[in-house]
Amino acid sequence: MRLRSVSLVMSWFFECLPRQGYGVLLCLSCLGGGGFATAGEPLFVQRVESAVPTQEALTKAEEQVREHKDVKLREKMAVPPFHKRVEPPLREGETYCQGCHRPQPHGKKLRTRSFLNMHSRYIACETCHFRPEDVRLDYRWFDYAARRPAAPDGGRFRTGRNIDNSALIDGQFKIAPFYHGEPAFALPGTAFAERVAGEWKDGDLPARAQLKARLHTPLSKEGPACAKCHTEDTPLLDLAALGADSRQAAAIRKHVIPQFFDRYKSDDERLKIIDILR
Repeated sequence: MRLRSVSLVMSWFFECLPRQGYGVLLCLSCLGGGGFATAGEPLFVQRVESAVPTQEALTKAEEQVREHKDVKLREKMAVPPFHKRVEPPLREGETYCQGCHRPQPHGKKLRTRSFLNMHSRYIACETCHFRPEDVRLDYRWFDYAARRPAAPDGGRFRTGRNIDNSALIDGQFKIAPFYHGEPAFALPGTAFAERVAGEWKDGDLPARAQLKARLHTPLSKEGPACAKCHTEDTPLLDLAALGADSRQAAAIRKHVIPQFFDRYKSDDERLKIIDILR
């Protein structure tokens, strides 16, 4: 039981660390714990505690830590990020991962980054990037402000008919992974967060690289393809259990934007707006 719980703890922690290497300090300061994790810790944390990074991962982590530069979040942008919609202010550390990766974590792929960042307003980072193959996770709404599970509510989906575009997305409720009925993800400000923050603050370059590599070991760098959710065949999320009605579920599974992106097999291929009509 001891080894199993430690393994689960390690997993939770890794899910929240940054991939690009910037903002590492913020993320680490959100970790917590004091000593080894117990069975009461989230699955991700348990997996982090038992992680053994490869030499390749350690080398990459050391390079990222060495090249790290602080990033300042601009409060006001000339053009709002999501289709010129003015949303509530983006908050650093809204989820555990966003303490390091910032409120708009996706930036590498010019073609899809806006759509991926829009998803992060109502889908937890761990839903896409913490996907252990040896356990089954369930996905539910989680209230990050109250730090507790939230009841299913189809009104949180931004699709289907009768959409009220005046209702802004504030990021409080997100679809997150659960394991055996308990949250499988880390939260900012926990004891685990404080412990790791101390290790980061006091560590030299090799120690920080080791810590960063351990945190990322349970994670998948690439999230699932769009079609994993936007499909008619066994989608990743149980939309009905999340509160979606039949029309909303159909609109999500047949959404035209993922179908549009799926037509392009390489990043070099040029987008043609007319293709969205096909």
